[in-house]
Amino acid sequence: MANRSSRREFLELSARCTAALAGSVALPRILNAGAEPIGDLTVWVTDEARRLQRTPPVAWKPAHAATAPADITLDPGKRFQEILGFGAAFTDAACYTFNRLDPAARERLFHELFHLSEMGFSVCRTCIGSSDYSTKVYSYDDGDADPDLTRFSIEHDRAYILPMVREARKANPDLFLFSSPWSPRTIL
Repeated sequence: MANRSSRREFLELSARCTAALAGSVALPRILNAGAEPIGDLTVWVTDEARRLQRTPPVAWKPAHAATAPADITLDPGKRFQEILGFGAAFTDAACYTFNRLDPAARERLFHELFHLSEMGFSVCRTCIGSSDYSTKVYSYDDGDADPDLTRFSIEHDRAYILPMVREARKANPDLFLFSSPWSPRTIL
């Protein structure tokens, strides 16, 4: 039972954080305009029993000196790092799985994940070659040393990785993509 209670608390805190992050996008514009925040924050929750279920709205309210432990206080006077966006990774295994979905189901899923009216994922990573989430080990230039890259090929990615990235970009044309290699690190 303790796990369920802490999980419930985690989910509630996650929903509050999501609401705060969503609000933080609009808050600077609102405050710079010299107006108080308008309207409530909309919150959706997904857990074991609910899927994208809308919960009661969270209202903006002035911060008090003593806040509850679960309260999130936004202080527009404090600036930290900028956030480019939120998203996930287009690993070989993820794209392989997406590719196996019925096209209509995949289109609905990508709409939920990437469209700005839904979750709005805006940043995703692609792998340069295989990762530990790949269906097989590969690189873009397998074999002996090839300094002239005469064997370089992205042919592996053409089967299902590139089509899934293109489909995500149909749902969100402004999707920011970056690629990085994933190589094992030896610990001695």
